This record gives sequence, structure tokens and C-alpha cells, in this order.
Amino acid sequence: MSQKEKWSAVRELRMKNIGLKTIIYTLLFFGFTYMLLVFTNRTGNIPYLFAGFILLFVGIFLFLKSQKNTPLVQSSRLNHSDSVNAVPVLDERKNFYSNLLAITSGISLWGFFGEFLENADLYIKDATVEIAHWNFLPVLALMIFLFLNLRKHLPIPVQFSLSSFLLIWSMHYIMIFQYEVLSRTHFTTYIMFAVFIILTGLSIYKARKSKQIHSIMFWSYFGLLTAWSVLEYIWGWRLIPGPYSI
Repeated sequence: MSQKEKWSAVRELRMKNIGLKTIIYTLLFFGFTYMLLVFTNRTGNIPYLFAGFILLFVGIFLFLKSQKNTPLVQSSRLNHSDSVNAVPVLDERKNFYSNLLAITSGISLWGFFGEFLENADLYIKDATVEIAHWNFLPVLALMIFLFLNLRKHLPIPVQFSLSSFLLIWSMHYIMIFQYEVLSRTHFTTYIMFAVFIILTGLSIYKARKSKQIHSIMFWSYFGLLTAWSVLEYIWGWRLIPGPYSI
């Protein structure tokens, strides 16, 4: 086996591991966020308030940290013949951790704006903010429009952070609208269930075929969200016990 073939094999394995690590680390952070909110909410108003602001500050900290961790130079130290898109291992690791910090910042910020603020009336009367409610659709649509039109001008970590937040918001919005405005067994829930299964399959295919770290991480994370949405529908139909039973 030539040196070029060995390098290609090693890099392909490393890229597969990056996709898997993206899924595992973000899933763990999701679990931490969920458990923090659930158990502090049951403990009392003060612990829940403390948890909410922890998520806000952690989200901001991770967002800022992801910007500082971005490689300044993306040039390759390998020969062009080795790989057109080759990235030094050190820069590859920095890209991974920078993107991961950005993804988890989006999750943490969602924990504050999307979950904690739903119960803001515990502290201030009529202060509840439910951004997943149907009347926030114009705001969500505007945010998505601006992101899609401006993302090419944004640093990669900023793109990951915003896309993380907006994807969670969008999928959460779809389910909240269906369950609260329509019904848990409305025909559109079965349609979206099938759509999310297809998107999960597409994400797996894209993540496996991609050779670029940013693409692998995006599709791995997107696939995790769509797969989780599939489970949310199954839990919503009460076919199996879900997190709501904790």
C-alpha cells in the first residue's frame, strides 16, 4: 500500500470517528441540559432560576470560546498530491472542537430561550415567553431567512451555533403546533414522521459520503436531531414511554 493510500485510509477512519463523536458529545450535552431543567424545576423556583441562567451564561461562553478556538490558517502542510482537501491534523482537531463548542452553545441557548423562559411566570406575572408557540412563526421565519442569506459571510462556528439553535427551534415548533393546535394523532404527524425518517437516512448518507469535516459534523448533528424527532413522535403517540414519564 502506497503512502497516499495509507493516508487516505487513516483520514477516512478519522472522519468517521468525527461523525460518531459529534453525535455522542451532543447527545450527552442534550441529556445534561434536559436533566438540569427537569430536576431543578421539581426542586424549586430558586434552583430552576439558577439553572436557567447557567444555561444562558454557558451558551454565551461556549459561543465565544468556539470563535477563539477556530484555526487561523486552513492551509495544508501536505503535498497537493496527497489530498486536494487535506487539512493538518492539528487544524482538524481545532475545527472539530470549535464546531462542537458552537453546536453545544446553540443547545444551551435553546435551553434558556426555548425551555426556561416558558416558565418565566414563576418569577414575573405573565412574563412567559414561548418561542415555540405558533404566534412566533413570523419571527422564526425571519430568523431563518436572514441566516440563509447571511451565512456565507459568517465564520463557520457562528454558522454552527445559529444553525443548531434554529434547527432545534424549527423542529420543536413543528411538533408543538401539531400537538397543541391540531392533535397528537393528526394526519400531519404521520407525514412529518415519515419526512424525519427520510431526512435521517439522508443525513447518514451525507455524513458517510462527505470528506470535509464541517459537512460531516453538520450532517451528523442534523441526523441526530431528525432521529430524535422520530422518537418524539413515537413518544407523543404514547407507543413507548418517553422522557415525559421521568
